[in-house]
Amino acid sequence: MNILVIDVGTSSIRGVIYDEKGHPVFWNPIECRVRYYENGLAEQDPEEWIKAVYKITGEAAKFSDIHGINIEGISLTSQRSSIIPVGNDRRPLRPAIMWQDRRNADIVREFEQYQDIVYRHTGARINTVFSGTKMTWFKRNEPDLYGKTMKICTIADYIVSRLTGNYATDPTYASRSLLMDLRTEQWDGSLTELFEIDEQKLCEIVPSGSIIGNISEDFARQTGVKSGIPLISAGGDQQCAALGQGVIREGNVGITTGTGAFILGCIDSVPENLNPNIICGAHAIPGKYVLESSVLTCASLYNWAMRTFFPETVQIEEVNAAVERAPAGANGCIVLPYFQGRGTPDFNDQAAGCFANLNLGTTRDDMVRALLESIACETAINLEVMESYIGKIQNIYIGGGLTRFSEFNQIQADVYRKEIVYDSDFSEQTSFGAWASAAVTLGIYDSYEKAISFEREKHHMRTYRPRMQTREIYENTLKKMQETYEKLYGI
Repeated sequence: MNILVIDVGTSSIRGVIYDEKGHPVFWNPIECRVRYYENGLAEQDPEEWIKAVYKITGEAAKFSDIHGINIEGISLTSQRSSIIPVGNDRRPLRPAIMWQDRRNADIVREFEQYQDIVYRHTGARINTVFSGTKMTWFKRNEPDLYGKTMKICTIADYIVSRLTGNYATDPTYASRSLLMDLRTEQWDGSLTELFEIDEQKLCEIVPSGSIIGNISEDFARQTGVKSGIPLISAGGDQQCAALGQGVIREGNVGITTGTGAFILGCIDSVPENLNPNIICGAHAIPGKYVLESSVLTCASLYNWAMRTFFPETVQIEEVNAAVERAPAGANGCIVLPYFQGRGTPDFNDQAAGCFANLNLGTTRDDMVRALLESIACETAINLEVMESYIGKIQNIYIGGGLTRFSEFNQIQADVYRKEIVYDSDFSEQTSFGAWASAAVTLGIYDSYEKAISFEREKHHMRTYRPRMQTREIYENTLKKMQETYEKLYGI
């Protein structure tokens, strides 16, 4: 049984066909671009995603015809907190307001007085990333469009509606809205009222890993796939990445370092001692939860450094070489990597990027290395918070675009002072997790453990171990980062 996975990321959409053993036989990425504007605005045209989905599916169908295989299901995973208002004709009423968008910062500050209530119900803090305050901003600032809105969709919801005709979502997306009760996994009327959102404009919540609809005749006719085949909502991209990495038991943690960094740990139930220094949300595995922390700028920050410090080159290898030339600790250069605010543990949307402790001997090599070290240090702070809930972390699995750079992986191990495991044969943890979800839903495997282990047993899993000689260096780097942050923001 072959399954087509559609993985909608921030910078690209990927289509991957997996066979029944979890082996990829077809892979097709299409780049997509977020448009960043002044005052923290970030938008994208939803039709770009739809065109890409049609193109990817059409090419996957041609591939399957040529090679005599059948696509018997489609599994969908997507970035999670962007919103798209959709009218009665199933077409978007405006560009998507992306998860990075900060136009809702004033509304976040207005609603901060309700932090305790919201966190108690949802396991999430009110912040600029999660979609609830984006919806409030939309209703208040574009009331005419809000009145014409049939449904406020995530990207996944919108794609589901175009492929099947259904409006539905799953708890991995809804748990990042500030509107879903985490324990019942249903919309909470007291929260929709608080955020001024009409509940009928929200999509129905169905379990993660369930068949969310069947492919319509229209979509089948335009792409070449069979009509009526099931579409599985595998869950949000970070939950699927964690599943693909093997984060399926308590004590396991996955770190995906892409546009931003997301740190997810598996947990069996919502902790009783939950505090607003971490996010608790639904896992891609029904009935399980994830504890989640985030660093908002990672690969996007490294790309900025490449454009800014190395304008003469477009070769990432040259920038990587600069990092390798600089010593551990970057000759004392310190960075606060908050170029789009700070995520966990305190969600400070007023925080900004900062270079500190520079001198006349500081080089651009030092500065770009310090950026990567700062990302790892910020992640280490969040790992310490996570251990306060799940105890000693047993295994750390890493993935995402930045992990293709081996030196960054060694920096992570050194800063965390823990062994980390990297699948050097395969970088598609998110789509692999989405395949595993569908494989269990469609009965190919009877457990997530079996689905994950069957293919991964063949992979070369590289382990990075912390180097003792860097321990004092990075302890000092982390201490100076925290001192600088506290002095700047009084926190």
